[in-house]
Amino acid sequence: MIITLAMSASLDVTYEVDELNVGDITRPFAVTRVAGGKALNVARAACALGAQVRSVAALGGPTGDWVARMLADDGVQATIVPLRRVTRTCVAVVERAESATSTDLYEPATAFDGDEWSAYAAAVESTVSEHDGPQAPWVALSGSVPPGVPLEELGALLSRLTAAGARVVVDGSGAGLRATAPAAGLIKVNRREASELLDARLDSARDACLALHARYGCDAVVTDGVAGAAALIGGVEAAVTVPARRGRFPAGSGDAFLGGLLAAFVRGETVADALASAAAAGERNALVPGQGRLAPEDARKAG
Repeated sequence: MIITLAMSASLDVTYEVDELNVGDITRPFAVTRVAGGKALNVARAACALGAQVRSVAALGGPTGDWVARMLADDGVQATIVPLRRVTRTCVAVVERAESATSTDLYEPATAFDGDEWSAYAAAVESTVSEHDGPQAPWVALSGSVPPGVPLEELGALLSRLTAAGARVVVDGSGAGLRATAPAAGLIKVNRREASELLDARLDSARDACLALHARYGCDAVVTDGVAGAAALIGGVEAAVTVPARRGRFPAGSGDAFLGGLLAAFVRGETVADALASAAAAGERNALVPGQGRLAPEDARKAG
């Protein structure tokens, strides 16, 4: 089972436009909305790939209610922790021209009050403790840490989950990553984020994996843009190149990569096969609008 910790959930909106007219009106010809934020994107991708997934999602206001309904429509089971403040909205603007970039407007993560953090932490521990499957659950913390979440307490929560047998994976950056990396069994970041975390120059994804393992004793998966990705898991090294075909909707591809990776681990795939499955999920995400959504597998192969 995969349990995602969606502390910084959002309503993710993708606008498809002919051309973005900066300083003037632009009318989208297509709009896609999904239950978003990195952790929910991971959950949706993993669920689409057949994994059993539950998300612990902090949601507030009418937007939060909408996100919860869309998450249910995606087939993702969720434990909802209510917030007083309204869940944020994030926007990606994709132009019709053949490019692999988008213009993204991301609101800050919705802040927690002290009692809301306590309720969220309790919901996480309860959800993990209720798991009774034959394998230890994967617990994925993905995305930014909202204001009001005490970093020291968040790190301690993840440490307790690890001590209880959960396999904790962290995908983050900045202060949140520094606070949670010591509790992670697997760190999934890009090479820049690894360099910032370790305060070191890392010339390749492989170097970053080795350095993360040396510092934290953890497994690592590091992506590196057009150079592909590398992994060091259970002492086994693996690498994957980026696909020759690049889609028009890159937002969420890293989240789909992680969802694909965890779904493959749940299926018992080897490290090399799991990394290839993750790359395929990231590629499928980039072919269709909506973060964490996957194009049909035959559409990817047709490219």
